[in-house]
Amino acid sequence: MSNTNRLTDTVGFMLCIALLGAMAGCTTYVEQPRPREVYIPPPPPPPVAYVQPPPAYAPPPAVQAEVSSGSVGVVIRSENDFYEPLTPYGRWEVVGSYGRCWIPARVEANWRPYCNGYWQRTDAGWYWASDEPWAWATYHYGRWDFTAQFGWYWVPRTQWAPAWVSWHEGGGYVGWAPLHPAARISASGSVEVNVALIAPRAFVFVEQRQFLQPVRPTTVVVNNTTIINKTVNITNTKIVNNTVINEGPATTVIEKASGRKVQAVPVRELRHKQEAEVVARQRIAPPPREEKVQTPVRSAPAPRETKVQPESQQRAKESETKAQEQLQRSAKDAERATQLESQQRAKEAAAKAQEESQRNASGLEKKAQQESERRAKDAAVKTAEESQRNARGLEKKAQQESEQRAKDSAVKAREASQRNATGLEKKAARVSEQPAKQKPAPSEKGATQLIKKGRKTEGKEKPLPPENPTEPPKSSP
Repeated sequence: MSNTNRLTDTVGFMLCIALLGAMAGCTTYVEQPRPREVYIPPPPPPPVAYVQPPPAYAPPPAVQAEVSSGSVGVVIRSENDFYEPLTPYGRWEVVGSYGRCWIPARVEANWRPYCNGYWQRTDAGWYWASDEPWAWATYHYGRWDFTAQFGWYWVPRTQWAPAWVSWHEGGGYVGWAPLHPAARISASGSVEVNVALIAPRAFVFVEQRQFLQPVRPTTVVVNNTTIINKTVNITNTKIVNNTVINEGPATTVIEKASGRKVQAVPVRELRHKQEAEVVARQRIAPPPREEKVQTPVRSAPAPRETKVQPESQQRAKESETKAQEQLQRSAKDAERATQLESQQRAKEAAAKAQEESQRNASGLEKKAQQESERRAKDAAVKTAEESQRNARGLEKKAQQESEQRAKDSAVKAREASQRNATGLEKKAARVSEQPAKQKPAPSEKGATQLIKKGRKTEGKEKPLPPENPTEPPKSSP
């Protein structure tokens, strides 16, 4: 049965071939030229790409290990060394002639420097310790200042100190304020501070008995002119053997007020403890193992060379981008908050200035009124005294004139009386020369009587002069 089937298949196959041959004989076939084959060799495989691992640890310039001393610390060689470590916590702005200055971000509206921490006594004076992540730089280097536009901003400097502050003490209080950027170190080693440049709003005060306690914005007294007027400047910052000494309130005064024993510690230990944390924060994660990346071989033309990025680097870039975006948002929020705070402070300052000007105007008006009243009173007193002197002068002059007139009248009266007496005596002598028997004429008799009467009255009080002394007295007939 199988042989029969095979035969049938063979016959059928032969018939199909014959039929196809007959059909091909009846068809004209034009042969097309075959395309020329070009041999393209496959591209060589790309070289093996290696990702160079990052160094074990390359800290920024500001954070380096002090290998010689065997301890970890921060070395600042220039003001640029602060840029990278402080950028995550704030922004840099060019402020006036100070150049690039740092402004903290994400802080409270009432934030101020040297207000979150505590004071520790050291062999270099009072050291300001704080948990703020920028404390190692901004409280031990540089100066602080305030403007309405930026709020509190930090001016970088390269000289380290336990703290850069100005001290006030008195009335049971201790106060401090950040040194102004204008403070300079003299050739003798002392720090020259112009306290007039430090505004009263920059000072914070605590009671002497609370000086050793932690300092917070809620525990200090801010911008109190009454307390400021009760205190005196005790700033005494100097450099001894290249070390800045920050002397403030005396240790004995603090011990007596607080009832606690003040134990001084080496400033080097506090500094290295704080800066070791900075170094630890700046350390980067260890690099991944070296990976060998090879691009697969393709028959098609090889694409352009692409850079190979490990997943860790991509993630790091994404994290950095997110951090930058977050930092920008935070900076904008901080800038907006600072702007609102500056506007509020400007309004408060304007209101205070207006109140102060009104008080000054009222005081000046009152003072001017008092001065006018005093001058009027003095003028009245002077006028009364002048009137009294004039009245006394006139009275004295009138009295002198009256006495002079009386004397002149008395003299004239005596002269007239003497003339009359002389005339009468002569007349009486002529009458006596007449004959004795001849009786005197009535006129002579009267003259004789007048002479006798005049002689009797001599030596007695002289009569008052006549009203008109120029006219001689009339003789009796």
